[in-house]
Amino acid sequence: PLMENLLVVCLDEKSHVMLLNKGIISTVVKIEDVIKEDVNVKFTRMVAVRLTLLSLLNYWGYDVLQMDTDALFMNNIQPILDQFKDSDIVTSIVKFQSQCVPKVAYDAWGFCLCVGVLLMKSNPNTEKMWQIMGRSHRSGSDQNIFNSILTTLEFSWTPFTDNNSVQHLKGVSTNYNITVIALSEDIVCRDSCDTAKLSSYYVCHTHSYHNGTSKHTTLSQQNLWIITDKWAEMQSTVQPTAEWLKEITV
Repeated sequence: PLMENLLVVCLDEKSHVMLLNKGIISTVVKIEDVIKEDVNVKFTRMVAVRLTLLSLLNYWGYDVLQMDTDALFMNNIQPILDQFKDSDIVTSIVKFQSQCVPKVAYDAWGFCLCVGVLLMKSNPNTEKMWQIMGRSHRSGSDQNIFNSILTTLEFSWTPFTDNNSVQHLKGVSTNYNITVIALSEDIVCRDSCDTAKLSSYYVCHTHSYHNGTSKHTTLSQQNLWIITDKWAEMQSTVQPTAEWLKEITV
């Protein structure tokens, strides 16, 4: 398998049962169990659930690799991550200014960090990070919150080469001694995904391309798009369920 100890977090019972029947380890978390419906949060409830689960798993002693659903494993990334045992956070990099959220990160560093691939270690340094985040008044996506907070911690970034001669960036906060590894776009491609060599990446997390090519088209060319064209017409008329997922999957 491309990743061991994989846990899929479902937001409904039907999807959870469907995955279990396929032998895929999953758990179900209901948003209302994390956030009461009458509680006003400063970011979307999905982001709140994601950040809550990450912080709890770290608190319980687990290192957690979070992946966006559209971040696709092309190769086993574990050997890459194992090289950075002394780091606290491992994520990936976005260099195109138009795709950098928030703008303050690009202004400070000349890039931003994409949390669609995010490894949070369980240690005292990430505990500091969660405490800072808990006191933060920032809003928006998890990427916006994450980058906004890191820009306040006075990070110094330096390039370095790993065991496979791939160059990454290492950031160290002078205030909190938090170490962040920003993986090369040769490892996790975002804006830089080259359709001719998708299989050489470890994770493909492509945007729609600046030349107008859609994510759908790019992934279909590499047989990585498993959703039929019916999903677009069904998404506004049918309540998403496990049965709906089966209908729109190739």
